[in-house]
Amino acid sequence: MKNFSEIIHIGELIAVSKVFQLNTYQMVTLLENGLMEVFETKEAFFEQYGKKETYGELDWCELNNGKVFTKPK
Repeated sequence: MKNFSEIIHIGELIAVSKVFQLNTYQMVTLLENGLMEVFETKEAFFEQYGKKETYGELDWCELNNGKVFTKPK
């Protein structure tokens, strides 16, 4: 299990959980199971997924600090 506390602040977790309509436990479970990803920058997200109009079966959320969270729909 990864130590997500080194890259994700609790405030970020709470904010993103509201966007994705999940509770914090569900968010942590998705992160632990590799179903949710965290990118330090939007550029890192684009590097993996490319710049597109839509991302099909992928929901994503960019925070004001540049971090991007992704999860399958």
